[in-house]
Amino acid sequence: MNPRELLRYMENGKRILILDGGMGTLLAEKGWNPPALPEEMNLGSPEIVESIHASYRSTGADILETNTFGGSPVKLAARGLGARAKEINARAAALARSAAGSGGLVAGSMGPLGELLAPFGKLTFEEARKAFRFQAEGLAEGGADFFLIETMLDLREAKAAVLAVKDAAPGMAFVVSFTFDRLGRTVTGTPPEVAANWACLAGASGVGANCGVGPEAYIPVVRELASHGGLPVFVYANAGLPGDGDYISPERFAALGQQLAGAGARVVGGCCGTTPEHIAGLTGALADLLPVRSTPARGTPLASRSRLVLAGKGHPFLVVGERINVSRKSPLRDEIARGEWRTLREEARNQTAAGAMVLDVNVGLPTIDQEAAMKAAVAAAEQSSDLPLSIDSDSRSVLESGLCAVTGIPLINSFTARDDSLYPGLALAKLHGAAAAVLPIDGNGLPERAEERIDVIRSILAAADSLGFPRNALIVDGLTLAAGADMNAPAATLEVLSFLRDEGITSMLGVSNISHGMPARALLNRTFLAMAVSSGLDSAILNPLDPWMMETLAASELLSGRDSRGSRFIAGAQGFLSSRPSPGPAADTPRSPEQKEAALLPEGPYRDMGSAILEGDALRAGSLAGHLLDGGASPLSVVNDGVIPALEAVGEKYDRGEFFLPQLISSAEAARSVCDRAMELLAASGGEPRGRILLATVEGDLHDLGKNVVGTILRSHGYLVTDLGKDVPCSVLLEEAEKGRYDVIGLSALMTSTMRTMAAAVSEIRHRLPRVFVLVGGASVSASFADSIGAHGFAPDAVSTVRLVESLLGGQNGKEE
Repeated sequence: MNPRELLRYMENGKRILILDGGMGTLLAEKGWNPPALPEEMNLGSPEIVESIHASYRSTGADILETNTFGGSPVKLAARGLGARAKEINARAAALARSAAGSGGLVAGSMGPLGELLAPFGKLTFEEARKAFRFQAEGLAEGGADFFLIETMLDLREAKAAVLAVKDAAPGMAFVVSFTFDRLGRTVTGTPPEVAANWACLAGASGVGANCGVGPEAYIPVVRELASHGGLPVFVYANAGLPGDGDYISPERFAALGQQLAGAGARVVGGCCGTTPEHIAGLTGALADLLPVRSTPARGTPLASRSRLVLAGKGHPFLVVGERINVSRKSPLRDEIARGEWRTLREEARNQTAAGAMVLDVNVGLPTIDQEAAMKAAVAAAEQSSDLPLSIDSDSRSVLESGLCAVTGIPLINSFTARDDSLYPGLALAKLHGAAAAVLPIDGNGLPERAEERIDVIRSILAAADSLGFPRNALIVDGLTLAAGADMNAPAATLEVLSFLRDEGITSMLGVSNISHGMPARALLNRTFLAMAVSSGLDSAILNPLDPWMMETLAASELLSGRDSRGSRFIAGAQGFLSSRPSPGPAADTPRSPEQKEAALLPEGPYRDMGSAILEGDALRAGSLAGHLLDGGASPLSVVNDGVIPALEAVGEKYDRGEFFLPQLISSAEAARSVCDRAMELLAASGGEPRGRILLATVEGDLHDLGKNVVGTILRSHGYLVTDLGKDVPCSVLLEEAEKGRYDVIGLSALMTSTMRTMAAAVSEIRHRLPRVFVLVGGASVSASFADSIGAHGFAPDAVSTVRLVESLLGGQNGKEE
């Protein structure tokens, strides 16, 4: 089924479509026994799998999901089945196809790989893409109608899956569904508006929300998904574990399903803990409801992992920061040549603080490996700023390297209108879900007159339409030519900008060319910027650290009606320089992010090290710690008075929604580089760590992403952590716990079917080791469930885990006497 066919199916029904419910719990009731994987049932007990599909179909499900949530080679390898991934997925799709009959659809389920992608984990983007491709090939071969890439926590992993399905089955429809928490973001910080716009530009036929929380928490998420991107919204929430205080009955689930439909969902189903009874309830409750039509926000979307920026008419002027560029001699250029990224990080932070909305990244030094440099530069920029990136290169291979490394919706800067540049460029942008900046320069060269330039722009629009590339993903450069060479050049550019405004196409300029060869260049640049804004200019590549240029831009937005209420102008007015005597970038430099972050840290010898931890700069943090320890600082003092305050500041930023999992891991790794050295010195002197912690995912469960993150954060706080991995039998856990003198044991489970195993493990640990604290966590685990099984506490995330551990241990372990 291609995207148009899937969209027609969803539109022609004139009703809310029903997706099926949970699979794992029903498989367990019919004979599935961990540590076998649910996907093994496709081969060993196909009649059971098909009977579950049939039960959902008979209760009204229009769409059946294949039993392949963990069907990637990465997951199947745990049972020695990695090489049979394609076979297992093909068989699963055939079983669902048989149960769906002629009137139902089969969604090929593709869940997360269970490992963080580099630079935050060991799995490379290329390895993830390859793993998803094997799974997608099997699902397509077995008869799936479309792919359902689901329970995505990481936007970049979702991107690897999307590229994989495009590789495996070009033209086949796919839907991407994310897991959001109760605050409305994925654990890696992606909000619904970013997810929806990214999915749309990536070519998805739908975007969704599933797992993690119950249906009530997804009502505002669905509303946001529906108001961005214009895609049909899928939602299938958890019901929980029967007997748990948070369990949602089929009747209540159906009532909440009506609210989800009212918020804009076009497809409603169930995830963990839901049964055919839940789906029967949804079918009845939604039978007479008409789908809600929503009008998505307009504009050219650009996005980082956690932040959406819309450009074009009706949106704030888009400032593309130009300073991460090796075309000028600077410390940045010298460092990139050596493979160092400190100045790049500083530029990213400073431009963000100064008001940039996108960061341009250009590493085009002829003497280096530009593909590797672009990957590293993108990673460094993303760890230093939450802004979308512009991937700037005239090399296709370097652009591809950057596009695979970046998270979100980047801008490709740029292509010309020549056929050999435009068509491959737009195809590349479409493949990666990127926006494209295009220069109206064709085979005849650079058109000087406005009418010639407009003709070329019309050809650009025709090419985009022919490729199915959305016009709202285009940013067309109006071309700035030097006024000193042709005094008619500025007027021609302004006429082109007016044309783009009237056509509804987002426009861009590189402003400084206007003053080339002229005196008082800064004056000409900012005056031309003001004129361009009044003619409809939407964005510009400029230096955001030039306060006179930014001040002129703020006034231009106000006077041109772009800042209709004057709120942005008024907010910045206190810092304007127009009344000051010394113009130029050096007249006033915005307070650097480093200075702002340092304000969160106590004064003293550890402040610079703490700042490096906040920035996630492990090399700098480790180097500073080395100097402190070599200078006689106590290892425990370095941890307690240096690392811990910095991590407390990280936790505050995490609580405020300023930091997310990627920044949390970067800061934790920086802290760990300090703690590892301090703990080595402490152990050599006979000292003790702050506490000893044992972690494990319970038997039968192969999901350990959250547990791995918890371990990283705990180690960064100076705790000695032993991680037994996933699918750990209780006997192995107890054997290690009894010999290891542990203070805390942390258990993780994701699947509802293994939560009973968790309960048994907690009971046995409490009986055998009464002095050890037992903590539990996982996607389906709740505080009430933790209480009901006798755990000492429940932690929903890594930061909460640290706080709970410190509370339980009383802050006494590892303290100096």
